Amino acid sequence: MKLKGKLKNISYNKFGKPLITLELERYLDVNRINDLQEDELLNINLSNAKDSRTLRQNNLLWAIISDIDKKINGIPSEITRWELYVQGIEEVGAEFEDVIIPSKSLKIFKGAFRAYKVLQEQGDRILLRCFIGSSKFDTKQMGDLIDYFIKKASELGITIVDYRLEYAKLF
Repeated sequence: MKLKGKLKNISYNKFGKPLITLELERYLDVNRINDLQEDELLNINLSNAKDSRTLRQNNLLWAIISDIDKKINGIPSEITRWELYVQGIEEVGAEFEDVIIPSKSLKIFKGAFRAYKVLQEQGDRILLRCFIGSSKFDTKQMGDLIDYFIKKASELGITIVDYRLEYAKLF
């Protein structure tokens, strides 16, 4: 179970054992915790949460990609936008996993992994590179991806002043 929250207090019981109090981000998480047995021993992993990319960042990213697609291909299309997107996430070093699948399974993998790249087709097997998509990025990773596309737009002669102004509002 993964939860988000803030540490609010550290105290000790009468036997000197530490107790912690967490303020959870979502009320529904309390229901998940209630399903645990009171004296059940748990493995607990605490780490700082990274801020997830925002909807505004996502909208800006796709606006830039659409303008780049229009400049390169004349008429933007879903296919060419996705190709540009995959190129971008690959260039900024997004996490990926290379998998070998049967050729007949490609349609299933396309549905499961929105960001992928066919590396090699050999007989009835395909080597795919499946990327973690930007929906899983934190704000810094998304910022790096937006920077990549702003640079690409600039190189293509696309006016980027509006992007830079909008981008400044995101942080």
